[in-house]
Amino acid sequence: MVASPDNRATRSAKARQWDAAPVARGHKLTRTVKSLPSAGRYRESRYGKSGAVRRKTPVKAAGKKRRKGVLVRDPRLIHLDSIEQLRDASTLWDELWDRSDVTLPTARAELVAQWVEQFAPRAGFRALVVEDQGRWVAALPLVPRTLGRMIPAGGMPSNEWSDSGELLLDPRARVNAALDVLVAGFAELPWQLLWLDDVVAEAPRWQALRAAIDRAGMAADFRPRLQIGRIEIGLDWDACRMRWSRKHRQQMARHVRQLDRRGDLQLVMMARLAPSEVEPWMRAGFKIEDRSWKGEAGTSVLSTPEMFDFFVRQAEQLADWGHLELAFLRSGGHPIAFGYGMAAKGVYHSCKIGYDPVYADYSPGQLLRYCMLEQFHQDPTRRVLDCRGPMTRAHANWRPVPYTVGRLAVAPRRLLGRAALDAYRRLWPKRQALPAVDLQPSQGIEGPSLNVQ
Repeated sequence: MVASPDNRATRSAKARQWDAAPVARGHKLTRTVKSLPSAGRYRESRYGKSGAVRRKTPVKAAGKKRRKGVLVRDPRLIHLDSIEQLRDASTLWDELWDRSDVTLPTARAELVAQWVEQFAPRAGFRALVVEDQGRWVAALPLVPRTLGRMIPAGGMPSNEWSDSGELLLDPRARVNAALDVLVAGFAELPWQLLWLDDVVAEAPRWQALRAAIDRAGMAADFRPRLQIGRIEIGLDWDACRMRWSRKHRQQMARHVRQLDRRGDLQLVMMARLAPSEVEPWMRAGFKIEDRSWKGEAGTSVLSTPEMFDFFVRQAEQLADWGHLELAFLRSGGHPIAFGYGMAAKGVYHSCKIGYDPVYADYSPGQLLRYCMLEQFHQDPTRRVLDCRGPMTRAHANWRPVPYTVGRLAVAPRRLLGRAALDAYRRLWPKRQALPAVDLQPSQGIEGPSLNVQ
């Protein structure tokens, strides 16, 4: 039977009504959408695209708001499900890193991918990304982990060797709207818990995320784990030294004089190495670290299988971006201390320091930091030296401003996850004792003000 023109018109109107109804009512709708060339192949949750594979995905109405005569769409959530997708979208990811207040270069896309390949090659990778008005405005990289041998959880790609996990957030975007979408995406992840280590408690981006978790009604718990020092860099070197104790000033001056008598004391900063020049200098530096107590304890880079190759690949990428800075302290032409670091946005991150134990009486590690601080105070582009390690008495000698790093546990709306979080709250002490060191009062973490909309 052939439909009459009237029937076709009626069915066409009904079809249009049916096409609009699932979106308006929040029903399920099957879509096939091609991925964006600039972002690689990815899937979007109920806020938009489903990816290159046809799949049933609940689709919410794309919220629209009119602001001063301009139609503004709500942010939408994107899932990245592999490091290949992350690499395909590296330009968008790195542009977000550049706009964010995160200064650690290892949070950029390629170094996140390298971390996953080294430490979790078979575990898989996921990232939640929020796009708003055509730009990526928030991103959280995640890798699977297991708690207590039975509870599946998701954590950031970070460990004692290297930190690559960070919350990227554009402070000029509509922060609250973006983070509300990001937090809603937690419930779509396959894990019972999010177990996020190395969360900087005072950072505005993490405070905004915790507020979004509260707004979503999700159970969460934050526990401080350690303090790290940030040494503020100014243009007045003499004023900086006067903040130290008299004993520390005298000790550094005495060691400088003693080593000068043994031979010319010289700091060599290597900040413009080509990637092809990195490997021999890294090997020379980590040989110094291997001669220290770390080599005897088996914790040096050279005494750990595959770690040297990992750090060389990381350093070559940092050199290609212009972030790598290697420091050698020489006395009489002999290297006595080495520092592996990276710099971005005015912040130098001191990742590893090693020294020759033959010169231990002269505190070569401390002397290396002294000489670096003296040079940094002559450079107006330098703002901060981040010690990147648990606070110790050696760090406290420089009178740093401490910041707290801890673990944020989040239970999306799943029964097992909430039960595990309740058990964690009861069995784990609410406050762990942080090292008692003489520190400057905490002034919080410097960062741009957030556009909370």
